[in-house]
Amino acid sequence: MQRTGLVIRRLATRAGPRHWAYAIALAAPLHLDPTSGIANPPPKNCAWRSGTTLSLEGTVREGGLAGRFTRVVELGTGRFNEKKDYGVVSMGSGNDGELAWSQDVSGFAHALNSEFARRLARSEAWLSGSQGCRRRGGAHIEVLAPTVEGDRNFEVRRITPVNGAPLEVWYDRDSGLPDRAILQYPENRLVRHYEDWRDIDNGRRVAFKQTDEDVEDESTTTFIVDQARTGETRPPGLFAMPAAPQDVRLLDGKASVVDYEDDHRTRIYIPVFLDGKGPFAFELDSGGHFILAPGTVVALGLTSQGAFSSTGAGDQVSKAGYVRIDSLRVGTAEMTDQAAKVLPLSEQSNDRGPRPPRAGILGLEFFERFRISIDRTQHRVTLEAPGAAALPRPWSILPITFDEDAPLTPGSFAGARGEFMIDTGNAGATIIEQFWAERVGVAKVFDAGLAVAGNARLVQAEVAIGAFRVGNEVQSYYGPQPRGSEHTRSVAAIAGEPLLSRFDLRFDYAQGRLWMRPLAAAAPVPFNRSGLNLMKLGDGSFRIASVIAASPAAEAGMESGEIVSEVGGQPSASLSRADVLAIFQQPPGTSVEIALRDGASQPLRVVTLRLRDMLRDRGSER
Repeated sequence: MQRTGLVIRRLATRAGPRHWAYAIALAAPLHLDPTSGIANPPPKNCAWRSGTTLSLEGTVREGGLAGRFTRVVELGTGRFNEKKDYGVVSMGSGNDGELAWSQDVSGFAHALNSEFARRLARSEAWLSGSQGCRRRGGAHIEVLAPTVEGDRNFEVRRITPVNGAPLEVWYDRDSGLPDRAILQYPENRLVRHYEDWRDIDNGRRVAFKQTDEDVEDESTTTFIVDQARTGETRPPGLFAMPAAPQDVRLLDGKASVVDYEDDHRTRIYIPVFLDGKGPFAFELDSGGHFILAPGTVVALGLTSQGAFSSTGAGDQVSKAGYVRIDSLRVGTAEMTDQAAKVLPLSEQSNDRGPRPPRAGILGLEFFERFRISIDRTQHRVTLEAPGAAALPRPWSILPITFDEDAPLTPGSFAGARGEFMIDTGNAGATIIEQFWAERVGVAKVFDAGLAVAGNARLVQAEVAIGAFRVGNEVQSYYGPQPRGSEHTRSVAAIAGEPLLSRFDLRFDYAQGRLWMRPLAAAAPVPFNRSGLNLMKLGDGSFRIASVIAASPAAEAGMESGEIVSEVGGQPSASLSRADVLAIFQQPPGTSVEIALRDGASQPLRVVTLRLRDMLRDRGSER
């Protein structure tokens, strides 16, 4: 998805289904705690014995689907294991006492081990393990102003467990029962509502209805408990991250090697066969998921189920269903019985000119199962079984962690360090995220930047990934955003394919490693030197979406809404947006002829642009 059109953005691919559902249990009767003015369970009844397990089962509704859920939590420690099964897809989450983990719809699980994720996991465990009892130890508790909603009064507490993230718990003033808990996830707030409290064990209470409201994603998940029990024993490994599913094979027992298409250093396309049909052009996207375009689903004769919320780049919320694929094959590598998200991908990002459009995306589920190497010189992608491997210098090893589904590694911008997302699906400039930039004081770098559409600004500056310092890279900044990947509270920046194309890469999720080798001949990808943002139309022509002020296009009198029929002597129908961008990235001083008209019935006129570097000497690192 694209925000400015001048910097092609990464697609909206963040998974919609949210995990980490918590049931809260509480003992009764309740009494007022004179130190807080709030109803508070007496310690003798509220003290669930540490190590006792609470097991819940029931129905769950989300994304237009109904299914079953199971959840087991260990009281005191907060370790838990949860499964949701909707038939067409299932998913899980848990906490093993050290780390939280997430099991995606493909059945593969990975640890959530970034520093942000570790803090969040400690708070999740505190909330889950206390089961509604107001612990006096293990957390800093701040009394906030009381809140009134209609005829209900609430006492509000901000609770920060030791080394954890802050969360809010709202207690009903009359009953003393928790009404909701609010947690901040990497890209969204989760408001967890508790209702229908029932006694299950000598006055101990459980909320038999829980609704998780994902505010930014505009979605809800509702859990209805129909079975609740406590116990003292548990099978070994109950809370451990599940083992990897056995659904991958290399057909000849060796590595699979395929050639890839390089769309002017913006996207990587590899040939994919689905259920014996193809090849289809799929984008290799380390920041995305396994996604099929609706047209691909039609070509396969499948029908999607569900309507889960999905967000990513930009501030739009899309609805995605799921289908199941029996076989996904890339070269001699095959994955079987896979759930694929069905999502209307951006037509502008799908545009490949006269070539077949992008059919889908290979993301997390693909990267989890293989060690993936990208050879820029040979234009080859190699898939191998995960495992330890050593590469000679000048390869360097960078650690990768996760707070959700995309790999993070240390980086820096303007002297400030943070977690950089490694996202081959971001087809544009490196994105410096607003929340981090404001917090560490580097947002001011963009005050001298080039203003493009909306609030976006661009600079050309140095950025570092690990020990690699990369100069003259275009950096983008979008300011505050209401939702999506630029609403992140955990990531400092998103390094996209234009920057990553200056390196050979090897992703090894199993080892938690990213291998990088710099390419001496790989120059920075320049910014669009025309000032034109073009949008592809159904007839193959382009429409001018916007023009940068004081740019070559503006100086030539070009205006939004005009129709472009030719660029550089080539018919628009024979060019993709990436092709046109490559023309506009030619050296300063290059002349480019544009044939355009005001409307379909208007005569053509030809404008000659003299390309100019509008980012020179702007926003150098301070």
